[in-house]
Order: sequence, then C-alpha cells, then structure tokens
Amino acid sequence: MIDSLDIRTLSVAMSIIGLILCFCMLYVYATRKTYAGFMQWTTASVLISIAMGLVGSRNLLPDFFSIVVANLLIVSGNSFVSYGLERFTGQRPNKWLFISQSAAAIVLIPCFTYYIPSVDARIVTLSAILAILFGYSGYIVFKHVPVLVKNRNSLLVSSLSILSAWNVLRMILTARGAPIPDLMTASIFHGVTLMVFICGYITVIIGLIILNFQKVELDLSAAIDEVRTLRGIVPICTSCKKIKDEKGSWSLVEEYVRAHSHAEFSHGMCPDCMKKFYPDYVDEENDEQIT
Repeated sequence: MIDSLDIRTLSVAMSIIGLILCFCMLYVYATRKTYAGFMQWTTASVLISIAMGLVGSRNLLPDFFSIVVANLLIVSGNSFVSYGLERFTGQRPNKWLFISQSAAAIVLIPCFTYYIPSVDARIVTLSAILAILFGYSGYIVFKHVPVLVKNRNSLLVSSLSILSAWNVLRMILTARGAPIPDLMTASIFHGVTLMVFICGYITVIIGLIILNFQKVELDLSAAIDEVRTLRGIVPICTSCKKIKDEKGSWSLVEEYVRAHSHAEFSHGMCPDCMKKFYPDYVDEENDEQIT
C-alpha cells in the first residue's frame, strides 16, 4: 500500500493524467463552441501538468525547477481556473486576490527553499494558497453559475469544495505533525493527498467542460425558442386564402403566421394589385416617368 502511494510515482501519474486532460481541453477548444474563460482553463491544465512533472523530478532536477518553479506553476494554474470562472460568469476580476496569492508564493516558496529550508513551511504555504483559490472558485460556481446557465453544476461545486477543505486539513496536520525531511519520503497522508488531488483535478476539468456545454445547451434552447418555424402541409382556402389551424378554425394568413412564429406584418400593395384596384394612379405615375 505504501509503495503504491509513492509521492514520485503519484506526481508523475498526475502529470500524465493532466497531459491527457490538457489534450481533451485543447480538442474541445479547437472543435466546439467555447466561451470566455475556457482558454484560461486550458492554460491551467497545461501549467498544472508541467508542475506535477517537475514535482515528480524532485531530487533529480535542481530545487529551483522541482520546488520553486513547480509550486509557482501550481499556484498560477489554479489562479487561471478562478480567473476563467470570473470571465465565464462575467464577474469583475478580483485582482487583489490573485496579486496577493502570487506575491505570497513568489516570496515564501523561495524563502522556505533557500533561506529557511523547510518542507513543512512550503506545504503549509501552498496548502493555504490553494485552499483560498479552490474556495473562491467554488463560491463563484455556487453563486453565479446557476444565474448564468439556469442550472447548478454540482460536480464542480463538490470537487472544488472538497479540494479546499482537504488543503485546510493538510495545512493543519502538517503544522502540528513531525517535521518532514523530504517530500519524497513524507508520510502516507501526503500520498493520500496526491490521490485526492488527482481525483479532484479530473473531476474539476470534467466539471469545467460540462459547464461550457451547459452554456451551449442554454444558448441552443434560446435559439430554438426564437426560431419557431412552420412545418408540414398547411391547409389554405383556395378562395379567401384563410388557413385552417390544428383546432380546425380558419384564420387570416397574418394571424396564423403570427401565432406560429415571431414574424410581424407591415401592409403594402404589390404592383399587380395596384394596377387592378388603382389603375388611374398607376397610369399617372407612368405618364410622369415618360414625361
């Protein structure tokens, strides 16, 4: 069981899964209708996939890449998820939130890597930042998505809420536990944490794709309601040109079309009818044109 929760193996596995999901996002972006925010989610999937690959190379690559760059990419990727949700729902970007979280990561991660080396401090810092970002993203989905797409996205709300709560738990247990000398040899809890992150990451990406299609379905439904068409054989009187409806009643063409579509009518007179009913007026116009 412990071997199966090896940090390095799980990190590489998450990187590979992230790469696959990244290709799925790119495929949807390239071949399907997407909305504002989807590109940010796709960027997030790329950044997180690269980050987890760097985490899996801990002690193989320099600390700058496997620790500093990896953690900054994780923060950036999840910031892009939140920013994409803001754009998707039409909310004003919370710049100060992103600036504060990015500044904390840029300052504290290198500090706890080089100046005050501490795996525990890095985990607490990253967990606190991710708890805030996941919580904020969950809040956007819970509050604003139902207004936009007229439906909830329970998968996305649940995934983001669980990830936020788990990061709070990880932060508390790490701060109160025994010091961790190396992330690659951390306790089984941190291996379970990576499994939770893998499952959460998969469900979040799927939830974001579903969210995009929820908007597509809403727009399609609205378009169908707006484009109501007349179909089938319409019985019409050969004399007065009234139309027989589904209930057997006869009504004027204007009334029938208005009831079965969003068309409106303006009245005029064609040239043939002008000649038939107002021949003098037509002749006068022709004479003026000849003159």
